Amino acid sequence: MVFSLRFRAVLFDCVGTLFRVEVDYELQLKLLHGKLVEAGFTSPYKDFLKAYGKAYAKYLKVRVEELREVTNSFWTAEALQMLGYEADPSDPEIERAVEAYFEPYIEAVKPVECLTEVFETLKPSYKLGVVTNFTYAPAMRRILSKIGILNMLDAVAISHEVGWRKPHPKIFLSALQTLKIRVAETLFVGDDPYDDVAGARRIGMRSALVAKPGNMDKASREASVRPDFSLDSICSLKDFLGRD
Repeated sequence: MVFSLRFRAVLFDCVGTLFRVEVDYELQLKLLHGKLVEAGFTSPYKDFLKAYGKAYAKYLKVRVEELREVTNSFWTAEALQMLGYEADPSDPEIERAVEAYFEPYIEAVKPVECLTEVFETLKPSYKLGVVTNFTYAPAMRRILSKIGILNMLDAVAISHEVGWRKPHPKIFLSALQTLKIRVAETLFVGDDPYDDVAGARRIGMRSALVAKPGNMDKASREASVRPDFSLDSICSLKDFLGRD
């Protein structure tokens, strides 16, 4: 089935759809703590982990229940406050620590093998964009550049910058506003039944659910909404959408 005359834009989820990440979370935390120690926040690692876990859980509740995005510097600063320090999320030292935290993550990114070919094939006929839940936009933009698609994107909607997480309608609508494309003319492609499929359906956008690569770390709630289309991976999009 070819839908080249029906769709004018394709929006993608990122993690689990365009690439996969298997990262050493303990290493990330140690790098975060190490940079904080260098900046003068010298609490022992074990004490920091306990405070960090409490702060993270607090903001995770906000992110999951209210779908408001909160960036890493907020719960990092709050963890430091629990340990008796004066800390502010806007502190450049905390920002540098968060950057260090994401270095192993960026290194661990493994794009879908067909990624470049798919984007180069679709680009002449469709507007392309990403809509992604990610707590630190600079890291995501580095990833999109690393995997070679940033300069092919007409819209980049990252929850850190938009302030809302999928499946909230506002993050999808943010991308559509940038593209200046109607909902009915846009296909959303993702690997998560709740964030991607149900989120797209909320605003009347059709969706394609991909099985691979998938995100092993994703703990998403299952959605009762079925996708409009099911694909093995984004590699199938070249034939599925066809060319104008």
